[in-house]
Amino acid sequence: MRNAEIKDETLKAFNCSNCGAGLKYKPGEENLTCEYCKTVNSIPQQEIIIEETNFEEYLEKLEAENLVNEKTMHCKSCGAVSTVNVNSRSSSCPYCSNPFTDGDAKMDLVIKPSYLLPFKVDKEKAIQIGLNWIKDVWYTKNTQSSSLTIEAVYTPYWTFDMNTHTDSILKNAFNRSFSSVTTLFYDDVLVSASANISQYLLNQIKPWDIQKLTDTNNEYLNDYTVEKYSIDLKKGFHEAKKMVDQAVKTKISSDAINKMFHADIIQTQYLNIKFKLIIFPVYIISYDYKGKKNQLYINGYDGKLASERPRNPIVAVFLKTILVSTIIFAALILLLMIASLFALFQTP
Repeated sequence: MRNAEIKDETLKAFNCSNCGAGLKYKPGEENLTCEYCKTVNSIPQQEIIIEETNFEEYLEKLEAENLVNEKTMHCKSCGAVSTVNVNSRSSSCPYCSNPFTDGDAKMDLVIKPSYLLPFKVDKEKAIQIGLNWIKDVWYTKNTQSSSLTIEAVYTPYWTFDMNTHTDSILKNAFNRSFSSVTTLFYDDVLVSASANISQYLLNQIKPWDIQKLTDTNNEYLNDYTVEKYSIDLKKGFHEAKKMVDQAVKTKISSDAINKMFHADIIQTQYLNIKFKLIIFPVYIISYDYKGKKNQLYINGYDGKLASERPRNPIVAVFLKTILVSTIIFAALILLLMIASLFALFQTP
């Protein structure tokens, strides 16, 4: 069994095959050129065998052994906590752009991610994707790339595997009932471990290509912020259980023999639970429109974009006019009612 923790000393690096110098990973590149001897090096490709960690055994015996003390940055504005990579140049919170100060740095006990999906889209392409989307409507078409800010973030997810054994009592309209047993297996139930990122936008840039995960490698983390999970393992499993419970109920109800029945009692056992902590690549682009900050998210692996557009100014003026008119109309009705009541009481 593999521990959920990958210690610092086991993190791999890309080194030049000719002179041994460290190579810097670039999103989307399959070959890296050594800046010292100009040798072209292929990024080592190896088959990754994804291993899970036993959930219950980890909580009982292994958690204390696998927590590591790591420097993190705590945002005083939105509360996000980010792991500090020694090579990262980030000096602000990726979620709210609040500048970090020396006082924001702390040492935290954390579980480090076992696997990651690397960035394949570089920052220049991400900015162009975002700018094209922003310029797609007339009222933001004059936005310039220089006014955009971009943060590259690895956001954390828990993923759970489990077997389920469900005992249910099914009843029909004639009050006939029978017992049913359903056994299922759920693989890679993904639960976001971030309480700071917009889950609405994050869900729109899925799915994540889990088949392309690679070992956590220090070179993949250069120049990127790694968000520390703010939803811990136990809470993550609680969320996974809710998702699985709903899936189990849907499965029982959808079975042909059960369509004439409804599940009156359902009790599910969760067996052979395993988990891993992984991180996925996200670009967060921010821009201002009429004094309000807007954000869009881009999947750092495939370039899929999600955002909410600023309100059309014509629509905004129309809605404001409707609101003001409604208030004035309501005020006039209220004044007429008061006047009528006053006249009524003045009548001898």
